[in-house]
Amino acid sequence: MATVSSKFRPTLAASMLVSVLVSGCSSVVPVKPQAKGPADGADAVTSRQAPIVSPAEAPLPRQVYNPAGEKVPYVPIPNPYTTGDASVPGEAKSIFVVASDRLQAGDLKGASAKFRMLTEKYPSLAGPWVKLGAIAEKQEKYTVAIERYKKAISVNRNNVNAYIALGLVQRRQGYFSDAQHTYLDALRVWRDFPEAHLNLAVLYDLYLNKAEAAQKHYEAYYFLTGEKDEKVHKWLVEVKHRTGIDGSFIDVPPAKAAKTTAAESDDAVTVAATKGAD
Repeated sequence: MATVSSKFRPTLAASMLVSVLVSGCSSVVPVKPQAKGPADGADAVTSRQAPIVSPAEAPLPRQVYNPAGEKVPYVPIPNPYTTGDASVPGEAKSIFVVASDRLQAGDLKGASAKFRMLTEKYPSLAGPWVKLGAIAEKQEKYTVAIERYKKAISVNRNNVNAYIALGLVQRRQGYFSDAQHTYLDALRVWRDFPEAHLNLAVLYDLYLNKAEAAQKHYEAYYFLTGEKDEKVHKWLVEVKHRTGIDGSFIDVPPAKAAKTTAAESDDAVTVAATKGAD
């Protein structure tokens, strides 16, 4: 399969406090669950029947080739969130550290008060809203959690962690169409977002019965993470057995692409000739 430039190491784990503060959390990578119905075994919530977006609308990375037909190391689009110019006041950082320590210690009430303080004093920070969403989830207030994750996104549209957190709680509550829209929104913000591809693949695979769409996004995640995740590779191999599609959706060599185009053209001519003979 294709190669990803060694200059890129995809990760959502914040390397500095500023990144965590503004985003609210580190990476959220799913463990592929066993499908147990709408709410993953929790209290059932009827899945919304909103129209499912066509999987074709989901952006995918594409392997590039030079004129000689050789692979060009793929350089993913940088995370628009971590590459942004975020200036966080020292006081906000200090409060965030205290709040996070309280959350880690299980003091949900104390942590919530501190994060609330941050949202009031520093309304341009999305991270505290993500943390408040996580607290609501711990309290099993899932509607509140959804509202808070959406608030984080409204504060900063590029907060990729908020999309993942929102999509996960939507999926767990049986809102599969909503979760799909959320992951697609995340990929429109950042096409090369590995965890969004993986979460979307799991959703398509286990909940929406769209094996081919799942295959595309398992492959995208595997490609973007340097083809090192053996667990996801096994999932990709397994879904390929079901779809019968052995080729790549991302790495299509020029010669193969030209051959496919020629074959499609021949088919069109044949169809036209057949119609003319009728």
